[in-house]
Amino acid sequence: MISKKEITVAEAKRLLEGEEELDPLQRRVLDYASKFSKLPADRAAELVETLMNEALLERRTAVQIANCLPESVEEVRTLLGRQRIVSEEALNKILEIVKRYRAG
Repeated sequence: MISKKEITVAEAKRLLEGEEELDPLQRRVLDYASKFSKLPADRAAELVETLMNEALLERRTAVQIANCLPESVEEVRTLLGRQRIVSEEALNKILEIVKRYRAG
């Protein structure tokens, strides 16, 4: 292993689609990723970077948001968990960023 980082479901799908032979676990992951990825891999990666830069989120949290594409403040709060207290303004900023990527 050279490095480790969190990736979105869409990015996992792209990686697995590029493989010629998949073991049974990889096939199950590809099936899951095909069903549940909500954005193309490049857009999902852009969204993660934007959330990290503009909303100052950790990569892990940004990936979860990109995977789920929340539509309400309550959904964002759920994804943030108890890791920190976040202002209503920050939550709305996260939602605005997600809306830009969902619409585009």
